[in-house]
Amino acid sequence: MKIEFNKTEPFVSWGNAIGIVLYSRENDTHVNFFTGDMTHSRVNREELGSPSLVELKLELENNDSLRYLAEENKLITVTHQQTIDFLEYATSYN
Repeated sequence: MKIEFNKTEPFVSWGNAIGIVLYSRENDTHVNFFTGDMTHSRVNREELGSPSLVELKLELENNDSLRYLAEENKLITVTHQQTIDFLEYATSYN
């Protein structure tokens, strides 16, 4: 699976959780924070942090529901690559 980011700004961290800020205006002091388990919290914007791209990629690879939410909101594009190892490739021509 290959994950490409279309927008990284909505991805934030709050405490130990990584989630997405959706349906909030830029000047709102409290924002809508969604995590992978589809829970919603109203969070003070000042309490949010920015996860690193490595942390974010790991979270999206391991958290199916967060990946689904991000993909549905067009924040990421997921490509499922099928890998063929060399022996399978070689035997297909014999």
